[in-house]
Amino acid sequence: RPPRPPVRARAPPPLGPAMDHFADVQISKQGNLRNYRKHVLTPTSAPVEVQHISENESREILDNLNLKSALSKKRLLQEFDAVVMSLRTGSVRTLGASMWAVVRTHLSFLDWVPRTNLQTLKADAIAGITVGVMVIPQSMSYASIAGLQYVYGMYSAFVPTLVYALLGNSRQLAVGPVAMVSLLIEVGLRGRLTPEECPEWDPEGTRPQYEVCPDEYARLAFLTSLAAGLIQLGAGVLNLGFLVSFLGHPVVSGFTSAAAIIIGLSQLKDWLGYQIPKSQFVHVTLYQTFSRIEQTNGLQLGMGISWFLLLYVMRYLAGKYPKLSWMRPLGPLVTCVLGIGVMIGAPEIHDRYGVSRVGEIPDGLPPFSMLNWGEMSRVLGTATSAALIGYMESIAIGKSLAAKHEYELPAGQELIALGAANLIGSMFSCYPVTGSFSRSAVNNATGAKTQLSGLITSVLMFLTLLFLTPLFYHLPKFVLAAIVISSVTSLVAWQDALHLWHVKKEDCFLWVFAFIATLFFGVEQGILFSVVASMVIIIHESVRPQITILWRLPGTEIYRNVKQENNGVFVKNVLVVRVGASMYFANVAYIREQLLQHIAAFTKLNEVKYVVIEMTPVISIDSTAIHALEGLLKDLRLRNITLAFATLGNRVEKTMKLAQLYEDIGPEWFHPRVHNAVLHCLKHELQAEGPEALLLDDAGGAGVGARNPTSDEQDGSGSRRRSGAAGGQGDRGVYGVWSAPIRGMLGKRSDSSKERVGGGGVPPVVVERSGEARDSFELEPAVNSAAYGSNYGGVKGSSASASGSSSASTGNARAHMPSREHDGDDRV
Repeated sequence: RPPRPPVRARAPPPLGPAMDHFADVQISKQGNLRNYRKHVLTPTSAPVEVQHISENESREILDNLNLKSALSKKRLLQEFDAVVMSLRTGSVRTLGASMWAVVRTHLSFLDWVPRTNLQTLKADAIAGITVGVMVIPQSMSYASIAGLQYVYGMYSAFVPTLVYALLGNSRQLAVGPVAMVSLLIEVGLRGRLTPEECPEWDPEGTRPQYEVCPDEYARLAFLTSLAAGLIQLGAGVLNLGFLVSFLGHPVVSGFTSAAAIIIGLSQLKDWLGYQIPKSQFVHVTLYQTFSRIEQTNGLQLGMGISWFLLLYVMRYLAGKYPKLSWMRPLGPLVTCVLGIGVMIGAPEIHDRYGVSRVGEIPDGLPPFSMLNWGEMSRVLGTATSAALIGYMESIAIGKSLAAKHEYELPAGQELIALGAANLIGSMFSCYPVTGSFSRSAVNNATGAKTQLSGLITSVLMFLTLLFLTPLFYHLPKFVLAAIVISSVTSLVAWQDALHLWHVKKEDCFLWVFAFIATLFFGVEQGILFSVVASMVIIIHESVRPQITILWRLPGTEIYRNVKQENNGVFVKNVLVVRVGASMYFANVAYIREQLLQHIAAFTKLNEVKYVVIEMTPVISIDSTAIHALEGLLKDLRLRNITLAFATLGNRVEKTMKLAQLYEDIGPEWFHPRVHNAVLHCLKHELQAEGPEALLLDDAGGAGVGARNPTSDEQDGSGSRRRSGAAGGQGDRGVYGVWSAPIRGMLGKRSDSSKERVGGGGVPPVVVERSGEARDSFELEPAVNSAAYGSNYGGVKGSSASASGSSSASTGNARAHMPSREHDGDDRV
């Protein structure tokens, strides 16, 4: 194609009154008002053609947005009639298609199986086998964290993984045992067996219940999986997945970091070679560890540290060199093979030096577990925490992977799929599972395309249970401990605390609070305290919404927060505020108090006659807030202050109309933009007091940063002047930017004794300057002035000398201001 001709920048417009246009351009470009002049070609100054969508397409888009009103009796009857009519007309095929769509949503294999081809089959096979090799030693390690026998971890990596592959919608999520949920199971079920169920257990002894009565303890773990599955299924059906939003990132990060430290400390016993009672309190674990440090098995500790360093080096090389990326998923298996080889080649390591090994693992399919539903109340708390943390971890991984591969992941269906996996797994000797960070990352990195990779991982675990369990007899326990410690070290996110300290210290406080509470008060208590702390902050932010003062950017119709823009002006006698949240019973008293305080502070320098409340952030309002507004309205009327509203939402306006507050205030005091509301207030004041009431300071002293005290003087002819020290040029007065549009809107004629310059049938606004030239600005009729309630036209200026010489045109200084719609952030 031929090269495009160079774009020539437009000549800069004349300086002076048109300078506000460049301020407007800078705001739209950078969001900040510059103090210097810069002429640039910007999208706002370039010609733009607006292309509209046709009315029919717009209606279709509106229907697809599904912006339905609240369920009412009338709409319910209409939908019921539509269903009956469709059945009468014989649209069984349409009904069947709808039911089939619902079935496909919940049975994901009906969607991904038809899309499987040779290419995706190859990619999923590689990913599934890689993850399967990785999950074998991990599942055994995580089962030991939960206090269960190693084989139960392998069962949990088989059945739930198979169920999720058939029902889940995430194509790369690897479901199975994880360290966090395993820790919650061990902590929650500790001491839950009754003396009748475990008579051999001594509460004063050092051996926990899961070692004394492993079968009874395992039955409680399976029952916990059943309860967690039911909770997740119910939450998915009722669409309660939003509840995890109350656990923000700082809380989750702090809790996870503390839990990772507890998990790592619990594995030290397999390195040190002596029994350390498990505890969810870090100070208790440290005391138990160092009180018997002289019993350390030096050889076992040295070998455990060596295997940990081997895993660390393999993970480091896999991350630095792409050709060695295979080391990351195969690292656990490689260390297991090396450990088994060393124990078989040197049997005296176990016989003479007492290095412990795994021992016999039962082979075959997982047995069916008989559960007593009446005992579910004993594990309900543990099941709730496992279901909540498990879903939160799983949906975070799934959403991230779905966004990377550009597909949707319905949160409700994920809850149902995880619930079904835990529910069915509980019937086959499995404890609660969820999505794994490390295995999902490996599954994605090795090219998984569909849920078939999870199915292949499940098949590999099935084959391992049938044929390969005797190979793990000589596996040393320090290898499994090294795998766990290597996995949880990356979960200690201390960098998050430093980042949050610089970003927002309140979030850093939440991180530290969750971290310390989990370490020293326990895992379950840490979750509870963290949620309570999050709720306290949410309530505090809700009951103390931000009440901001807005001022006008000179020469524009934009009103911005005074803390965002340094150069702005207040409108005389009008206070503009913005309420930053919905108004309800808990925060309405604070809003009223803040409004009255701002009015009192504003009145010290300028009398407040009108208060404009910008309501864009207010999406709802309750009856208590209605009563508070009625009280505020009466209070302000006693002070001769009028209340106006701008940018009301549909729901808020409907509530105010139903409560008769809309009529009490008056429909004329509700406007679609802040600027319209301010103009209406000035019009109302002008009708009451005359146009001279709006006489403002000269432009040189109108800015807030250059306020000078002025006094009103009246000469013998009755004309009002403003005297002040602006610029040291003596007495001079000028109407502000509000006088021209309001005078043109009201059609008020200027005094006949004053000279008229211009024409067009619209009376000019005459500005008198003592001993100087007289400037006349004629307001051109605005287009569609009735629609906006203001007469915003062009301004033409002409100048005449004081000696009476003929006027000479100074050129058209009309500023073409683009139409602006208020978007809640007062941006152009």
